[in-house]
Amino acid sequence: MQSLPIHALHALAYCERLYYLENVEQIRVADERVYAGRRLHVEIERDEDEECLTLNLESERWGLTGKVDCVRRRDGMLIPYEHKRGRSARSKDGAAEAWPSDRLQVVAYAALIEEHAGREVTEGRVRYHADNVMVRVPVDDAARAGLERALERARELQASIERPPVTTNERLCVKCSLAPVCLPEEARLAEALQVQPESVPERAPLLRLFPADDDRRTLHVMTQGARIGRKGDRLEVSAKDEEAQLHPVGEVGQVVLHGFAQITTQALRLCAEREVG
Repeated sequence: MQSLPIHALHALAYCERLYYLENVEQIRVADERVYAGRRLHVEIERDEDEECLTLNLESERWGLTGKVDCVRRRDGMLIPYEHKRGRSARSKDGAAEAWPSDRLQVVAYAALIEEHAGREVTEGRVRYHADNVMVRVPVDDAARAGLERALERARELQASIERPPVTTNERLCVKCSLAPVCLPEEARLAEALQVQPESVPERAPLLRLFPADDDRRTLHVMTQGARIGRKGDRLEVSAKDEEAQLHPVGEVGQVVLHGFAQITTQALRLCAEREVG
């Protein structure tokens, strides 16, 4: 079997559906967060001192391949470092912790370093740049067992012909670059509609990731000196020496004034009541 990139394990720990889309269906979408992360790693490689060693490693035993951001020697030990643009997780007492996906990633790097260096790696570290903290990740038997379980699950998904279900943690979808492909809102709605209404438990409304399509039109007022007023449930656009135009407010999504035009308080109130931007 082809070696699995370690960043794929990061996706697996974050969301199994994300892992499947990227590594089984080979669908990848780069958004602004992805590019920001890439810029961070380029800057790190440029600014790191000579003590930091960047390694490209591969292991037949683990079936993994990956590029370690930085390996340093501390008190005679080799320690892999991983850099993250965002913030660290927090324990109940407020202490900084590594996110599960970041923890799995740095443990995987440690396993590859152990194999190639022929010496035990007992610790990895994750630097979170948004809150400027360094988190230590122990690499012990429990961590290695977790890595083996993750690899086993990854192989199961590789052999599957069905996408995993959408994650139950809706907050993960907000910052996911593949949300436009995964369609988590639609998938959750479709799942809910398959259940009999009387058996659907009460729950919070589905988290909307993207605004609903607005079929209303945008009203551009470009005549200098024009005036937008209210006439019942309609917006009245009038200008000197021109016939007034009436626009039903239900058909207007936005009003854009160009140049020297005025809108009355009554018209503004109508727009606010009918959610006209």
